[in-house]
Amino acid sequence: MEEIFMENFLGNMSDEVILYIAKYSPMLLKKAIYLLILYFTYNPVKEFLVGSLKKILRKSTLDELLVNFLLTATRLMVIIFYFLNLLEILGLKTTSIIALIGSVGVGIGLALKGSLSDVAGGIQILVSKPFKKGDFIIAAGTEGAVQKISFLYTILNSVDNKKIIVPNGKLSSSIVTTVTANPQRRADFLFFADKKCNIDKVREVLLDVVNSHPAVLKDKDIFVKFAKETPIASEFIVRVWTLKENFRDLNADIQEEVKKRFDKEGIRIPYQSYEIKKYL
Repeated sequence: MEEIFMENFLGNMSDEVILYIAKYSPMLLKKAIYLLILYFTYNPVKEFLVGSLKKILRKSTLDELLVNFLLTATRLMVIIFYFLNLLEILGLKTTSIIALIGSVGVGIGLALKGSLSDVAGGIQILVSKPFKKGDFIIAAGTEGAVQKISFLYTILNSVDNKKIIVPNGKLSSSIVTTVTANPQRRADFLFFADKKCNIDKVREVLLDVVNSHPAVLKDKDIFVKFAKETPIASEFIVRVWTLKENFRDLNADIQEEVKKRFDKEGIRIPYQSYEIKKYL
């Protein structure tokens, strides 16, 4: 009796398996083919897209950091595309998964709001290129030479050799003065002489000082003029042009040489005097 039962049971199971295979084999075969297509096309498609984009970007003027970011983003998009297709083939609902990923993304975005702002600022800086590595900039309440530009922050080196890290979000939204953007810079000076001095003599001394300095560009306009008379002194404006790399030394040299020449020529430099009253 048991043998008959087992034979009937196995027979029924075999029939059900055969019916199941007959019913679902086309669909299973189709899924298997799709899975094989995904498996064998993943690397070629990724390499083709990344390689083509790399060739295009290498010919552009985009920053190396931005190029690497775009290549990484392309690889990530290919992975997401194939992952979603894999879920679809396996019969999983991708709409709910995409909604879940979107919700998680929103939560992460809110938690990293400041960092995302810095990343957006970094991309903006790398694309628009308001400055580059080596430039001396004044921005976001600080100044220094640009050492490194990343997606989150920009590193500056101050004139006294301090490392300054500025978030890109703040940097991209502030006014940026790129001091070294142009090859030439104008140096402006304001000198004071005693009110009783001879104006022509002072102008002659100032002209001689600036014309004698090798860093002053002689083919550019040299401006030396009497400006006005104040209660304590006569003011003179001096404007000269020099190469950006000579700007700091020129400022110091001109100031020092004018002081020496004023002393030599007997031109007195007035100083503000104050009356100190003593109350008993």
